[in-house]
Amino acid sequence: MRATMLKNVLIVEDQQLVRAGMKTMLHITAPHCRIVEAGSYEETLARLAETEFDVVFLDIDLKSEKSGLDLLAHIRELGLSVRVIMLSAVDDRDTILSCIAAGASGFIPKGSGDETVFDRALTTVFGDGVFLPASVVGHGSYAPSPGYASHAPRTASDIGVSPRLCEALYYLCQGLPNKVIANHMGISEGTIRKNYVSELLRFFKVARRTELIIEVARRGIRVPPPPTSVPRAEPVPARAL
Repeated sequence: MRATMLKNVLIVEDQQLVRAGMKTMLHITAPHCRIVEAGSYEETLARLAETEFDVVFLDIDLKSEKSGLDLLAHIRELGLSVRVIMLSAVDDRDTILSCIAAGASGFIPKGSGDETVFDRALTTVFGDGVFLPASVVGHGSYAPSPGYASHAPRTASDIGVSPRLCEALYYLCQGLPNKVIANHMGISEGTIRKNYVSELLRFFKVARRTELIIEVARRGIRVPPPPTSVPRAEPVPARAL
């Protein structure tokens, strides 16, 4: 999906002036999309129940008992497939990693002064990538973007990841917990944890799920949604990659 094809976008930010500025920038990127605003945790839940959104821009600090990270965790627990891009004036590595671990598809530092940031973020996440600052991925301004890369981005299957492991990787990059991934794939939670996750960590030479997602972003690897034709076999052969 291109940014210009977005239908419904939700901005979650407790400051009205900030929401207005974001809305203006998003209308430049996606002039025909419908932009809905929410200023609190409770209002966001109501909006999510009313509309199926393509993407949510979510501020971490909602000035309430529950933070944007709490809201992100709740969205993932519900199993919603909506892409969530986090926003924060605090952009240290630990904060960004917390967002990715909770299931964010990207992170935009507030006050970056980059007028193209929303366009590039949307291009990346809807190109099956993860949008991260250079402080995390270690090069450039942000993670490689399919729309702006000098060469065609590779998919996970291009580098030798099997179809079923690509499916698991897609759900991991969406931040879904193992139980939800198991339900999507029709297998047990234990199989996800012991076979699929461990094989992906081995292949990408990382130790944790968060590091896996960052490595995928760093290498500019696309992880497309799984096709419906993928077989639902339970076992994963040793070294399936």
